[in-house]
Amino acid sequence: MPYIKKLNPENNYPIRKGLQEGERALNAGELNYQIFYYIKHNFDGSLPYYTVENTIKQFVNNFLGDKPNYQRYNDMTGALIRCTKELKRRLQIDTVMLINIMESYDKTINEYEDLKINENGDVE
Repeated sequence: MPYIKKLNPENNYPIRKGLQEGERALNAGELNYQIFYYIKHNFDGSLPYYTVENTIKQFVNNFLGDKPNYQRYNDMTGALIRCTKELKRRLQIDTVMLINIMESYDKTINEYEDLKINENGDVE
């Protein structure tokens, strides 16, 4: 589990607070933190399941940006898997939802992989 600094040491910007309020995560650690925090504080049944799921999808889409690349897809996948495991380990929350969200990107990632195979050639 990444432990994000409260403040950016370069400009004292409140990193955690921004992520907690839905600002775009800039790396896998921030995405993991953002999702973990959100689920920790909102997975108590007070919000409908689809609201929680849609919010997490928005975090992921913001992270991926307009032009996702291999690194972004890989980081997103890793963040969702590690966050799932950490939520279960620390909070006993079984969030199959995060795996389902990750798998919902399979078609898009496969299309990206096929494009890159055509552009650069396959593994030899």
